[in-house]
Amino acid sequence: MIALAVAAVGQVLPGKGIQKGIKFPEYDRQSGKIRSLLTSATALQQKGGPIQLTGVRLETYSYDSGQRKVELVVETPHCLFDVEKRIANSPGAVNVYRTDRRVSLTGEGFLWNSESGLLIVSNNVRTVVFDDDARGN
Repeated sequence: MIALAVAAVGQVLPGKGIQKGIKFPEYDRQSGKIRSLLTSATALQQKGGPIQLTGVRLETYSYDSGQRKVELVVETPHCLFDVEKRIANSPGAVNVYRTDRRVSLTGEGFLWNSESGLLIVSNNVRTVVFDDDARGN
């Protein structure tokens, strides 16, 4: 875990201005498999604070017969990411959906803890759940 945090910090360099195409992976300590990946179009390291990200996409993964599958996607125009605590948050719009499109959620304001996998969407939450009959399956 410590090596992961060091690698992530190495990607966003303080004082270097806006950087593009930044990735923050989170790995399972026991299996070594990637659990989630936070990506952003741009990143700006704040002096003594979290990284400002724009064009943010978070994917969480599950494994079936050794094959990695995207399970959940979280998208937001911008957020702050604390590399040391591995927490992303924003008061802005957020869109969350399962890749099988059975559940989608929109709202305003979120907090995501990459270590625990906890995602909280706090305001104006709208959830849509589809069953197989509604999707024509």
